Amino acid sequence: MSNSQDPASPSDFEELEPLPELSGGAGAPPAKGTATAEAPRGPDEIEKAPMMLQKAALGLLVASLLPWFVPEGFDLMRIGAKAIVLFGAWFAYCGVEFAHGKKTPLDGLGRANKLALPISALVIMLAGVVVGAMSSSALGGIVESVTVMVAAMAWCQVHGYALGGKFNPSWAMVIPLLGLGALVNLPVAFTLDIDGAAKGLTILGCLGVLGAGGFAGYTLFLAIKEAKAHGEAKKRAQAAARTEERRRKRDTQ
Repeated sequence: MSNSQDPASPSDFEELEPLPELSGGAGAPPAKGTATAEAPRGPDEIEKAPMMLQKAALGLLVASLLPWFVPEGFDLMRIGAKAIVLFGAWFAYCGVEFAHGKKTPLDGLGRANKLALPISALVIMLAGVVVGAMSSSALGGIVESVTVMVAAMAWCQVHGYALGGKFNPSWAMVIPLLGLGALVNLPVAFTLDIDGAAKGLTILGCLGVLGAGGFAGYTLFLAIKEAKAHGEAKKRAQAAARTEERRRKRDTQ
């Protein structure tokens, strides 16, 4: 980034490198609580925005299990579709764990090929979306299944970041869009002439997805601010290091 006003690109959200001015300079041991390549970060050592995004993803996951987009309420095909997506999400979770040296029931598949687990997860989840499209409301089945998929993948991505990976908010960026969909659908849910329980669940699901979308939008804004602040701090540290190097050269002449 050339200055503090430049928009943050997706690469700005990658794992932040420790800065000399924050880590004590070159050759100094890392400060207590600093993540290293050998030791994963703990929950208290992760930037605020990614952790908030993980909470938003968890909230979205819970809300998306309700029939928030389809006025007919629960449907056997949609329930099956969401169950398949959750099964694929388990593959994604095991893939994250395996990639960071954790033991999982799917280690054999992970050892066969490093992409086997993430690809299997994606294929299974997409199969769930296809099943959702076969429900009584094709569009509603697709939207609700995709919502579960986005929530699960966003949560797994931040979980991988907590274990020492890189932070890429691509999945989480979809959550605010789903929140907008819930906002549009909410007035419709209130005017539905259906069974009281089904109507209540639809309204509750809409409110949950709307809340998760708003929360995710706010935390993405915080993530952009964190990325900009880190970029500026990194440039200051590099400038200070160059100044110090020039000073040392002058002193040795």
